[in-house]
Amino acid sequence: MSKDTQINERTTSSNDLYLDEPCIKKELYSNEVFGFGSMQGWRKTNEDFSKYLMPFDNHLWKDWAFFSIFDGHNGIETAKNAAHLIGKYLLESFSKLQSNIEIDIAQFNDIVKKTFIQLDKHLREFVQDNSGSIASLIGPKNIYLINIGDSRGIIISKDGQVLSTTKDHKPSVRKEQERIRKTGGHITKSGNDVLRVENQLATTRALGDYSLDKHIIPALPDIIEYPRDSSASYLIIASDGIWDVMNNEQVALFVSQRASNSRLDQIISELFDQCLKEESSDNMTAYIVKLD
Repeated sequence: MSKDTQINERTTSSNDLYLDEPCIKKELYSNEVFGFGSMQGWRKTNEDFSKYLMPFDNHLWKDWAFFSIFDGHNGIETAKNAAHLIGKYLLESFSKLQSNIEIDIAQFNDIVKKTFIQLDKHLREFVQDNSGSIASLIGPKNIYLINIGDSRGIIISKDGQVLSTTKDHKPSVRKEQERIRKTGGHITKSGNDVLRVENQLATTRALGDYSLDKHIIPALPDIIEYPRDSSASYLIIASDGIWDVMNNEQVALFVSQRASNSRLDQIISELFDQCLKEESSDNMTAYIVKLD
């Protein structure tokens, strides 16, 4: 994919979106549990925002951790405000759960979905852009992946096997196509052969933007539960600047082959460099979290 191909934004002039040369300055951080990185790349602005809470709080959820990335589309306001507010919204909602260990998955899913919808209603009061999201809640017994849009999360083994993954919300996905058509929406192909919903978004779910019909493009996450057992070694969540040019298996092997002798933030830095070589044109943000 060249820098002249727009994937995740509304149709606009490429000159408005891209630099003449990529900005390769990286924000990097690492500790004994996780690594983080973000890089602007070819885009004129970095529209990715992130939030982590470790521990999730200092009381009932002190044994939990939360990691999230919000991938802004056509601006930064939704992603920035969602990253700022998501922890508060989730903790308020989780007060309804009776236990932080033996969790009813149906109740958990219902609470998380309602929380994102409530956050979206608040954001739509003042934002005009929109954002995708990939997040993870990590508890003593289970790992939860929560996604809206085309940022992605994977859980991998020590030897680089992909154990679990989120599914992108894109117009090319049959399930999403059927849902959109049932709600009266339309999928069209843009001039650069990218499928778009309502001739605007290249994703089928998003936070923000009051101009979007939320029956067609809802802020409704999918949630995956995976046991925190001996097979799960690393969680990787990343914005679509990574996944546009590398698939799950490639990223899993890239990380696992370096994990034994490199800091996690250094692995992320090298991953960004590789994605640039593969002609990623988008912002890139990622967390790698140790699970064992």
